[in-house]
Amino acid sequence: HMGVYGIVAEYNPFHNGHQYQIEQIKSRDPKAFIIVIMSGYFCQRGEAAILPPYSRAAMALSCGADIVFQLPTYAALGSAEIFAETAVISLAKSGICQYLAFGSESDSLEELQKIADLLITEERTLWEYIEPQLKEGISYAKSRENFVSEKLGISFSQLLKKPNQVLAIEYLKAIKKYNLNLKPILIKRQGSDYLQEGLSEDIFPSALAIREFLNKRKDNFLNVHDISYLQKFIPNKALAILLDDWQNEIYLKENNLNMIYSLILENTNQAKTRYLDQALLNRLKKALRFSDDHYPSMDVLIKSAMTKQYPKTRVQRALSNLILNIEEKPNFQPQYLHLLGFTKQGRYLLKRMQDKTNLPIVSNFSDISNVLDKKELWQENLELRASRFWLEIANQPINQIFDSPLRMR
Repeated sequence: HMGVYGIVAEYNPFHNGHQYQIEQIKSRDPKAFIIVIMSGYFCQRGEAAILPPYSRAAMALSCGADIVFQLPTYAALGSAEIFAETAVISLAKSGICQYLAFGSESDSLEELQKIADLLITEERTLWEYIEPQLKEGISYAKSRENFVSEKLGISFSQLLKKPNQVLAIEYLKAIKKYNLNLKPILIKRQGSDYLQEGLSEDIFPSALAIREFLNKRKDNFLNVHDISYLQKFIPNKALAILLDDWQNEIYLKENNLNMIYSLILENTNQAKTRYLDQALLNRLKKALRFSDDHYPSMDVLIKSAMTKQYPKTRVQRALSNLILNIEEKPNFQPQYLHLLGFTKQGRYLLKRMQDKTNLPIVSNFSDISNVLDKKELWQENLELRASRFWLEIANQPINQIFDSPLRMR
């Protein structure tokens, strides 16, 4: 018997909390195989990833994952619902994944399941409830919280306040909605909430805190103190990969993007891309005009454009969908599995997958077009735009896009 566990992740970057999740799976099931589906050059909150996908995949493979696939960029830059649905459907269609493991701040799978069931079975009522609230300028997330609170009580709606629980509920919804053969396994998170700023002395950091620490470093030199500090939060094998990239300047800091955002915003007059309506575009352009800096940071733009109706993540997502020129595609479904890397064990698993998978496995960008229908070719275009964009801003050679998957020992 072999249990195959799927994990949906960003690993931006990989740290002790992620390692803990893998260890928890292996302590439940010592023979476990672990398949990860991970966002690529851009992440779910709308940010460009700090390290390229191959490096983040290598970090995971060096710390216990067996195979890493890349989530389509369309899904990575989508709402929590699209992100979760695409990831979970991809894992289910791999044909071999039996369990879906995910972290949550609470350990109450039943309560999360109850919310997921409510949101699926009462989808229509939910929409009727939410629509008037949106018109009053209340955000989607907040009005959904109110709905859950009315139907199930306040203790349930509290669960929607934590980002990992919101994702957990979306995973459970996707399993139910598409009737997928995946058993959910909840792993209670240790330590920091995602939104915690600053690295506490707790050994379980949030990825955000690590990124902020790295973003504040002036150049690509990390001194002995920086490194011993990071050692507390990132497993050694993963840290070695991060340090290697850092030394070779293969990373993207937030401020590298400021000029691009500003120039694109200045030249956009019509809101045509996803998550961006004319009112939000006007707010962003106004924020740009009145900013003290010629090229304000994404953070400054977001803070001055956000409102109750346009919360931070919505604005952030609108901006990244704008710079990559992504239009709304209703009924989006994953068309392939993009392989980033695998271990020796993973290779055995890939062989088994070949007969079982419902999605073609592609191992680099040039293969994507071979497996897509004509009307889906925009997906390959988008992947090329996202990677080219990231690599150009990070001053990396563009030919890296066509790298083949990593084989880890």
